[in-house]
Amino acid sequence: MHEGHEPDVKQAARRLEELIAALDRHPDPEASGPARELVALVLDLHALGLARLMAVLGRTEGSDLILARLLQDDHVRAMLLLHGLHPEDMETRVRRVVERLRPHLGVHGLRLGVVEIAGGAVRLRVEGGDGGIKAPLLWTLPGEIEDAIVEAAPDVEQVLIEGLDLSRHAAANRAAE
Repeated sequence: MHEGHEPDVKQAARRLEELIAALDRHPDPEASGPARELVALVLDLHALGLARLMAVLGRTEGSDLILARLLQDDHVRAMLLLHGLHPEDMETRVRRVVERLRPHLGVHGLRLGVVEIAGGAVRLRVEGGDGGIKAPLLWTLPGEIEDAIVEAAPDVEQVLIEGLDLSRHAAANRAAE
C-alpha cells in the first residue's frame, strides 16, 4: 500500500472478486493455475499471521477493550471476517444490528425481530406501522435493513424480511391521500 493511500474495503473486496473471476475465465490453466495458487498462498499466510495475532491478543491483559477498539475499524473487521477470525459469530453480529435498527424503526411504529438464523440465511419480521408508512420509507426499508445486516455480517448468504406487506401499505397510503 502506498503512503497516504487507504483503499475502501468494499471497493477492494469487489476488485478482488473481479480479479479472481477473471482468473476463472482464463482459457489457459497453465497461466491461471499458478496465479490462483499465488492468491491462495498469500491469503493463507495472512490468515495464519492474523490468527496468531488474535491468539496473542487473547492472552493479553485488557484484550477485550483492545479487541472492541479494533473491531470498530472497518478494515480490521473486514480482514477478520475474510479469514473466519472474527470473535463474534454471525448470529451475534446480526442480533446486534437488529438492536441498533430498532429505535429508527420504532419512530415509524415498526418493530423488527429475528425469526431465524440458520445455514447462512437470516429471516427477520417487521411488524406494526398499521398501514401508515410513507411510500419512500416503504420502498427503501427492505434494502436498508439488508444493507445493515450484510455490512455487519458479510457471511450472511440471504436476508429474508417478512411482514412488509407492500400492497397493504400502498393501499393505506392511497386511501390517506
